[in-house]
Amino acid sequence: MSENIDQGKFCSTCGKQLHIQAEICPHCGVRAMTAPTSGVSKAALLLITFFLGGLGAHKFYVKKYGVGFLYLLFFWTGIPGLIAFVEFILYCFKSEAELQQRYPDTSGVGLVLAIVVPMVGIAFIGILAAIAIPQFAAYRQKAFNAAAMSDLRNCVTQTQSYYADYQTYPTQSGQMTCGAADGVAVYYRSLGPDDFQIITFHKNGDTAYLMGSEDTEIASNSRTSIENEIADQLGMEGGYGLFHFIE
Repeated sequence: MSENIDQGKFCSTCGKQLHIQAEICPHCGVRAMTAPTSGVSKAALLLITFFLGGLGAHKFYVKKYGVGFLYLLFFWTGIPGLIAFVEFILYCFKSEAELQQRYPDTSGVGLVLAIVVPMVGIAFIGILAAIAIPQFAAYRQKAFNAAAMSDLRNCVTQTQSYYADYQTYPTQSGQMTCGAADGVAVYYRSLGPDDFQIITFHKNGDTAYLMGSEDTEIASNSRTSIENEIADQLGMEGGYGLFHFIE
């Protein structure tokens, strides 16, 4: 008895039990009302998959929330979008009955989630990106400046070692060379046997570092202004990753 009940429905007019597929009640002759279904709508599924599938919206619609969040989390890779496109093609070749059989439990809530969750997720990711990207850029610039400062220290050390050996600072280009990291320009300005100035800066940094024979601390200035000054006064520009000896 319970099996028949599970596989049947009841006439809304006479209350008699009917077969699940019956359209006309054999007892009273009244057309049986079809019970509303909560299955998926093919049209809605296709539209959501095509336009928002890369964000996992179609998975929220069919209540596959875990998979939907994975799509949303990795949407920036483009892989969820490719998968969603393949799923869209597969959905096109399935009937609505087949889709409802596969996804029997959808509702208006699922449709709302399919639209709202991806939008909220994108907004949240956008806020995180707006915070993280400037911090990352500042970190990179700090690293570029640190490379320039490191090259300056190394060059000063080499210069002082040369003076300890010869009691004079280098005055000719063949007397000394300093290493330069990738992207760093190192300038040695000979101001005589007893004086010098070393300038370093990274092409992607914002600070130039300077130190002379009489200085006890490293001075800093705007990279742009120092680079322009070197180009205007000495006719030298570029040469990143190289050591420049200025006699």
